[in-house]
Amino acid sequence: MPEDPAKLRNVAVVGHRGSGKTTLVEAMLYASGAINRMGSIADGNTVSDWDDEERRRGMSISASLCHASWEGVRVNLLDTPGEPSFHADTLGSLRAVDSALMVVNATAGVEVQTERLWERAAEYGLGRAVVISMLDRERADFPSCLAAVHDLDPGCIAVHLPIGSGEGLTGIVNLASMTATTYSGAPSGTPGPIPPDMMEAAEAAHTLLVETVCESDDELIERYLAGDEITAEEFIAGLHRVVRLGKLFPVMCAAPAIGVGADRVLNALVRTMPSPEEVGVRGAVDAEGKPIEVPLATDGPGVAFCFKTFADQFSGKINLLRVIGGTLPSDTHVVDHRNGNKERVGQLMQMQGKEHTNIHELGPGDIGAVAKLKEVATGDVLTTGESSLQVAPVDYPPPVMSFAITPRTAGDDDKLVASIRRLREEDPTLDLHRDEETGELIVGGVSQMHIESIMERMHRRFGVDADLHAPRVPYRETITIPAKAEGKHRKQSGGRGQFGDCWLRVEPLPAGSGIQFVDEVVGGAIPRGYISAVERGVMEAARQGTLGGFQVVDVRVTVYDGKHHAVDSSEMAFKIAGSLGMKAALEKAKPVLLEPIMQVVITVPDEHVGDVMGDLASRRGHPQGMEAFGHNEVVRAEVPMAEMLSYAIDLRAMTAGRGDYTMAFARYDPVPAHIAQRTMADAAVTAA
Repeated sequence: MPEDPAKLRNVAVVGHRGSGKTTLVEAMLYASGAINRMGSIADGNTVSDWDDEERRRGMSISASLCHASWEGVRVNLLDTPGEPSFHADTLGSLRAVDSALMVVNATAGVEVQTERLWERAAEYGLGRAVVISMLDRERADFPSCLAAVHDLDPGCIAVHLPIGSGEGLTGIVNLASMTATTYSGAPSGTPGPIPPDMMEAAEAAHTLLVETVCESDDELIERYLAGDEITAEEFIAGLHRVVRLGKLFPVMCAAPAIGVGADRVLNALVRTMPSPEEVGVRGAVDAEGKPIEVPLATDGPGVAFCFKTFADQFSGKINLLRVIGGTLPSDTHVVDHRNGNKERVGQLMQMQGKEHTNIHELGPGDIGAVAKLKEVATGDVLTTGESSLQVAPVDYPPPVMSFAITPRTAGDDDKLVASIRRLREEDPTLDLHRDEETGELIVGGVSQMHIESIMERMHRRFGVDADLHAPRVPYRETITIPAKAEGKHRKQSGGRGQFGDCWLRVEPLPAGSGIQFVDEVVGGAIPRGYISAVERGVMEAARQGTLGGFQVVDVRVTVYDGKHHAVDSSEMAFKIAGSLGMKAALEKAKPVLLEPIMQVVITVPDEHVGDVMGDLASRRGHPQGMEAFGHNEVVRAEVPMAEMLSYAIDLRAMTAGRGDYTMAFARYDPVPAHIAQRTMADAAVTAA
């Protein structure tokens, strides 16, 4: 039998890198009895960080699905990466769950990724809770962290207080029940009375909690104002309602590395976070892509949303699925809404990190996995019958850092492309394309660490090694004045010779016009059959201009006169003549180098705006405007592409990792003379 959706909690554990997410998940699994010993990141033996690269780096690089049972409720936990280089999995996980558990480092407070992920969880309408973790650390400061969390969102309210701090941390006060839980190495604590020296602080915090919850809940406020007694169970039910509605967000305490608080966090998740039955289908959209409210159907066709894809060395390709309607059984057929393809769902699995247990079916609201679906990709919706239910696509961050990539071993070009395409099935933020201007194969990602990780995985899984280097900027050339030139090709070496002679006129055109070829030859000076040969020669010469060998654009080329020979003229001769004439005319027409200008949109905290503006000026950038966006400023500017190749790294350094940007092509502009000389010299060296 599938799980009752009312007895499910789907929770993404999110937060800044190093905040203790994986350790907290490990502690919750241990406290629930799902595992019989607690692993550690230092030893590389945690359930959720099972990949070799994760163990080597000491951090999560992909989302991992685990589960625990607590008080008759199954809690599906998604341990997600905190490093922004790997946020594709984090964003996909947020789309698949009903609530987010934000983990905050008690020594560092609210960090940049905490802010961003909180905003994304709010955008998705998720129920949210906060765990202030690592309270056993030397500089842990719960009051300061609580204040910072309240600044993040005024709806954050403490439901726990720590008993002691640092090495003196011994337990937790539960403000809802006004009881204490102390720990002595066991995965679960021992309940008891609140220490006398904490009673005053606990009572003040309890009063604040009760008043805040009652003020936010329509069912409690009248009784509270009338002085009626509100039982603990009634209070918890009220807290559950306001959390589900996104009005309040419980703030809890934990030090999972020493076994403190994991059981209380599980307790709070089960009692205060919403179930799939209450939430319905998050992210549901109509045929036009507009958000709609859809309840969770417990009958009808099975409908599932694929939110993550990864490769397992034994099982092959594995898709993680969230059932958003009906029941999905093993050994059935589904239709992929994206492409209309039919796929066979084989054995469904319940995941515990890399380990799995075979199951017969996944019920409404549940999360599980299936192996060996052929063409199903992240973001696809699968259905066992007629259903129009759709989910809005995840808004993944665009690639902002690109490298030209070449295989280290000659002949591995096809293997390189195939390997990266396989990896892209797992990572929607990875990009691979061939630059039509430069001919280079370009791999793009969200950071240098992201690209380096891709290279490591490509080597480990497919045995392909590659070299990365900065991509060439696709400069172009154009002319500034009209000019005329003759293109003559004559060759006589015995027998039939070669002869072609044409006169060309070149004129500048408005930006974006490309190359236009015009035939104005009259009187048969050049026979009709050879005009097309002249055009081919002109276009061939335009692909490699006279300044740096870059493509020529925005020029009208007119052939208006010429000569031919009845015996020695040929298409090849006139093609060569056209190429020679084009090059000669371009040299006379005062050619200039053009560079791509990018429209850049930068989101940066207020305190770093000055640094960013100064940096843009050093990059020849031209600010176009600035506007407030929450606690940030959005700066719009136009900047040459050549100045943006390393911007992702530099912006992160300038803003302590809190700045973001997007970039799109705007137009081509002439390159300043002193920079053009250097660029042409570099191009000559490269060509040599």
